[in-house]
Amino acid sequence: MVVPIKFVNACAASDDIFIIATIPDGLPAGAEFTRLYYLNPSTEDVWHYRDWSNHQVVSVCLRREQSSVKRAGCALTGDGDVELANSVGQTYEKIADAGLASERALGDVTRIREIGSTLFVCGGSGQVYRRDDTGWTPIDDELVATGKNALELPQLNAPISNETLRQFTQTLRHLPNFNDIGGSDETDVYVCGNGGNLFYYDGTSWRKIEIDTDAILTAIHCVSSDEVWVVGQDGTVLFGNARTGFRNLGEFFPGGYIWSVRHFGGRVYLGTLHGLYTLDGSNVRLVSSGKLDGRAQIIALDSFSDTILWIATDRHAIRYDGSTFTFFEHPDNVNY
Repeated sequence: MVVPIKFVNACAASDDIFIIATIPDGLPAGAEFTRLYYLNPSTEDVWHYRDWSNHQVVSVCLRREQSSVKRAGCALTGDGDVELANSVGQTYEKIADAGLASERALGDVTRIREIGSTLFVCGGSGQVYRRDDTGWTPIDDELVATGKNALELPQLNAPISNETLRQFTQTLRHLPNFNDIGGSDETDVYVCGNGGNLFYYDGTSWRKIEIDTDAILTAIHCVSSDEVWVVGQDGTVLFGNARTGFRNLGEFFPGGYIWSVRHFGGRVYLGTLHGLYTLDGSNVRLVSSGKLDGRAQIIALDSFSDTILWIATDRHAIRYDGSTFTFFEHPDNVNY
């Protein structure tokens, strides 16, 4: 029996390899399971996969090869379990402070990225971790403190008023719950999240970047230290950097979201649940080609170089070489 699968997150491991985290449809409530695919069109087994039972991956990224470090595909669960996998095998690590079951109990982590030559992870309640020689270290004291202070209700002898509760509820919308992290190197790092929260890390301390929106911010792409793209709720697109500030280029999809952003081939691509778009001046344009149309649910965009753009929908994958979109239908999702 063929069970359809849903794509959760994806990343480019090279111009020829696309790593995709998936879960099967109909997984029982409370159950956790991930099937990690390594799509490689140049091999006989195009959709090679490996299962990670009892774990639910929320994010994947590539750790690039360094002089003393082998290339590896990295997978992260919300509880802070990390898998590092390559041709040699798999190793597993735990971010001890992450997840609700940890001593800090700050909630799930959401995204893993390599910035410079270092792995970073971000998540709920202001969590940010950096992987160094001693393991995974939190670098988020200022951010977590901001969240905790915002959650403190006033100590009153009288019952709390409806207005106080309303203000408290509004505060919850602006907590630093982070959805993505990115940067050009270890001293040029950004995190973005709910309530228009955009923070910058210079390798020593954090500061909040003031922007003219309180939209939920979902994704970051740092092309360089000067060119940073941030997207999110209502189709918000921000452009700039921490030194000169960010401009809000528009809210292109009221009531909708941009879930991924990538600069490729001189264009900025925006992934939404109603198609792939390019930013065209002060407007956006739907990309239509074969299976790419206004019904395509784009969950991830990534590139290893400026030669190939990989695109993950919720069910299939597409490879774009700057002129041709090549569609890769997943065999378990033929009818989707």
